Amino acid sequence: MFEVLGQPRPNHWSRVWPTSVAISRWLLEQTAGSLPLSATELGCGMGLVSMTLAHLGLITEGTDREPIALAFALKNALRNNLVGFSASRLEWSEGVGVPTSLLVASDVIYEAGAPELLFTLVETAGLLSPGGRLLLGVPHARTELLDTFVNQLQVGGYAHSEGARVVAWEGRDEAIDVHVLTRPEA
Repeated sequence: MFEVLGQPRPNHWSRVWPTSVAISRWLLEQTAGSLPLSATELGCGMGLVSMTLAHLGLITEGTDREPIALAFALKNALRNNLVGFSASRLEWSEGVGVPTSLLVASDVIYEAGAPELLFTLVETAGLLSPGGRLLLGVPHARTELLDTFVNQLQVGGYAHSEGARVVAWEGRDEAIDVHVLTRPEA
């Protein structure tokens, strides 16, 4: 962490966000056996959600477009004695990845082009296996871009459920929406 704090302008990946806390809590609340054996996280940053998945016993791949973020995630896994965690670079525009039955993302839809890139990665490139679940967290105050993405998936037959979490954060409560989108079977 001290290495990150020394940067003149830390990047988005270099801090834990309340959405990651909410998604981690959601994962910890799931009943035993309800999660698959493996998962992939998009935009893992320093890896809080990936660490939670690995802690729960899932073989977890954390992905990010920033190599230094991946290095920190690997360091965090090592410091926490977590096994079954790997990290790899994934640039969404390249559309390359290994299909997974659980795809997790926390607060990754904040740029105008993100919904289309994410849709292409999940649907067209097939990063989410048929019948797989996409777990998405987004701050309640910023749902416009997410709504576009969710609507695209629902038109394609994805089932959608939504819940909410409140995270005490830096002296205030942050409302986080948690979305679960299930890809139709092949």
